[in-house]
Amino acid sequence: MFNRNNNTADCFAKYGKLKNQFEQQFGKFRNEFSRDIRPLVNIEENSAFFTLQLYAAGLKKEQFKIEIKDKILTISYEAPVQEQSEEQYMYREFIPQSFSRSFQLNEQVSNVNLTASYEEGILTVILPKDSTSYRPAQHVKVG
Repeated sequence: MFNRNNNTADCFAKYGKLKNQFEQQFGKFRNEFSRDIRPLVNIEENSAFFTLQLYAAGLKKEQFKIEIKDKILTISYEAPVQEQSEEQYMYREFIPQSFSRSFQLNEQVSNVNLTASYEEGILTVILPKDSTSYRPAQHVKVG
């Protein structure tokens, strides 16, 4: 179906150069807008604790940092520095990047007995409730 002659080879060479130029520009364009990565999060509540699940596929659990300070939960990830390798990607969409997410906690969250696990690309943080500090909402009647 395809005859490999000088014209065809020349077309493929031009296509390859154009594709490489496009990929270089597209990569620069994409990186400018993807610096502020915000992984997706689900938060559930039951009577005993809150569960926060952060979608973080392909990352290393050793690089996560989780801390609570002044009732703010911060989850951050420091991506390992990637050295220039001999591998040349034809197309690359996934590049592990550093991020940080913060969540304001209410009085119900206990600062002790927090747990975290990382399985199948999801970081799960369990935040137990502090039953002694729970105060039900007050309803004020407008008169």
